[in-house]
Amino acid sequence: MISSVLARFGKKVETSQDESYYTAGQLALIKARFTRKASGVIAGWVLVSIILMGFFAPFFSPIDPTIRGADAEYRRGAPQAFFFWDEQGASLRPFTYTYTKDKPKINLRALLGSGGLDALDAFTSSGALSASAQNKYNVDRGQRRYVQFFVKGWEYSLIDFSMAGLDLDLRWDRHLFGVEQGDIHLMGTDEDGKDVFSRTLHAVWVTVSIAIVALIVKLFSSLLVGGVSGYFGGRVDAVLMSFTEAVRVIPSIPVYLACAVALSSMDLTAVQRYFAIAVVIGALDFATLGRRLRTHILTERNQDYVLAAQLCGSSGWRIIWRHLIPSFTSYIIVDTLINFPYVILAETSLSFLGLGLTEPVNSLGVLLQKAQDPDIQQNMIWQFFPVLVFVILIMAFVFVGDALRDAADPYSEKK
Repeated sequence: MISSVLARFGKKVETSQDESYYTAGQLALIKARFTRKASGVIAGWVLVSIILMGFFAPFFSPIDPTIRGADAEYRRGAPQAFFFWDEQGASLRPFTYTYTKDKPKINLRALLGSGGLDALDAFTSSGALSASAQNKYNVDRGQRRYVQFFVKGWEYSLIDFSMAGLDLDLRWDRHLFGVEQGDIHLMGTDEDGKDVFSRTLHAVWVTVSIAIVALIVKLFSSLLVGGVSGYFGGRVDAVLMSFTEAVRVIPSIPVYLACAVALSSMDLTAVQRYFAIAVVIGALDFATLGRRLRTHILTERNQDYVLAAQLCGSSGWRIIWRHLIPSFTSYIIVDTLINFPYVILAETSLSFLGLGLTEPVNSLGVLLQKAQDPDIQQNMIWQFFPVLVFVILIMAFVFVGDALRDAADPYSEKK
């Protein structure tokens, strides 16, 4: 009796790890191996956080990122930080202060009245027209402005299906945080008074959504060309592989330039135009994955399960999509995630060169293009915040892709 009670509440016999390892499914093995790599897990959380903040950018943005939300009284304004204590004592609620810009004193009457060179020299040497003088601001530390959560602000579309033909546009006016009086600019403002923090959050989702469209087009093109070429072989394989090799040798930049020139003549918005370029990027980037899928199917098409499917009367398309391609799923997922940063780099590069999106569209490439302005580099260093977000986003994709690449072969020896 006592031994049975002790056995019941004592240390339980653990299931053999070898047994569970060799009986687990493919996705379970990939997940187990991925979670053992700390860098991939941390990068995954960072990546998911950035993408979610970009997807729900209106909710996380305290200010409208368009020209409607521009603060005319705080142009070229410095970042407004949060504080928890000052000379008045500590506070559990974060707070900020009131920031006001110094207005340069330009006395045109003195210049027009005297009309002499002395007045002109005094006017130019006063610094009223210099960029550094326009960035000066005063901080009123006498009154705190406490941060509030779920505040009421500018209205935005929470769910909008009007483009799909449905009369459904749910709008909301609540935001994650704000201040009691006025606006809060965490990362300052640009030369038009638009909030840099809000613009960056909206730019993340625009860039990621364009990359998603390009990768979807690339994925379907690769599966179609590689699957058909590998399964049927013969002349079909020769023709499709010749076409694939021809696409691989075409330089990408001239194609992008030609597409940008051709689409500029069409009556399209900036976002629609670049989404069309994203489709072209994905359509021309299928060659590598298509060739690898073709090699895999050439090997797998002679397996017993393929012969069994043929004897059961399955069509060639059903065998490709239901049997052969799923056996290559792990590599397809890893290849897609690894190529995600390269597609994002393509978007930012084209926008950086002025061939993609342009102002007033919010995109990481557009914001990076603005950061090359010498005036911003010298006097508005806070506009490099989108550059920091871009680097973190790319590095997160790289670490996640590296971890998934190692996890895609669950039976390999641990390094």
